[in-house]
Amino acid sequence: MRAPARTPRSSGRSSGATPARRDYDRRKKRSTSRKSGKPVWRQPMLLGLAVLLLGMGGGGGWLAWREGWLVAIQTHVEDASRAVVAAVTPFKLADITVEGRDYVTREAILAALDVKAGDSLLGIDLQAARHRLEAIDWVASATVERRLPDTLYVTLRERRAVAIWQNGTEYTLIDQNGRTVRASRMPPGAESLLLLGGPGAPEHVGDLLLLLTYEPKVTKQLRAAVWVGQRRWNLVLKNDVEIWLPEEDAVAALQRLGKLDDEYKLLSREFGVIDLRLPDKLYLRKRGSAEDAPSPSAAAKPVQSKV
Repeated sequence: MRAPARTPRSSGRSSGATPARRDYDRRKKRSTSRKSGKPVWRQPMLLGLAVLLLGMGGGGGWLAWREGWLVAIQTHVEDASRAVVAAVTPFKLADITVEGRDYVTREAILAALDVKAGDSLLGIDLQAARHRLEAIDWVASATVERRLPDTLYVTLRERRAVAIWQNGTEYTLIDQNGRTVRASRMPPGAESLLLLGGPGAPEHVGDLLLLLTYEPKVTKQLRAAVWVGQRRWNLVLKNDVEIWLPEEDAVAALQRLGKLDDEYKLLSREFGVIDLRLPDKLYLRKRGSAEDAPSPSAAAKPVQSKV
């Protein structure tokens, strides 16, 4: 015996549209929602290609080191990658920020960066820009960064001038490592820098600065230092007193002078020259004397040191 056929329940929807009709309507709605124009995948794909090319250019450095003939290929890849980046990137240079600049001129920085407003920020060769900045005499080191969306950020560590070397009629700034720093003009505060004299003085300025730390009293009054005979220093104080240091053990001689000055106030008296070249004697010459300072072998009577 057969079971009676069940009558399908109504879902409440209109049964006027067939399944084929509903599928057609869905396809029609989807097709009308598409936008005309360039494919949306084109710009991301080009940008991804640029990043890939940049990566190939960076990794090519190792290969170029191994195989000289690959250098030209690497250069072309890097140039091509920057061209692609410049074509597709929305990031355009609008501002340059520089931190740590005291001596370097604005014009020198712009010339070293070699960029202009509107350039592609991603297309700038940061390493080449850094090398050009570090070729400036005042610059000890530099970093160049991109700050999206439109800024190039430069950080400088400048050399610090510690002295001015007088070589004949020329004056040259010297940093703490003895390196000469060429400048078209003297920086602010240059008049307070230590004045150096004598051939070879810049190469020994580091030793001089270390020596002066042992006797701050002398350092505060120091105006100039002369490198004599490629072997020793003469110090000139602001009151024109000259201190002749020995070739050997200048630290001990300077400390001995500090103790004598505490007791006898030698630095503020009428002496023009204080000769410390011998470890157990102190030769003095009065200020304004026309004769040369006595040498240790001269017949002049020395002042015996008590320290």
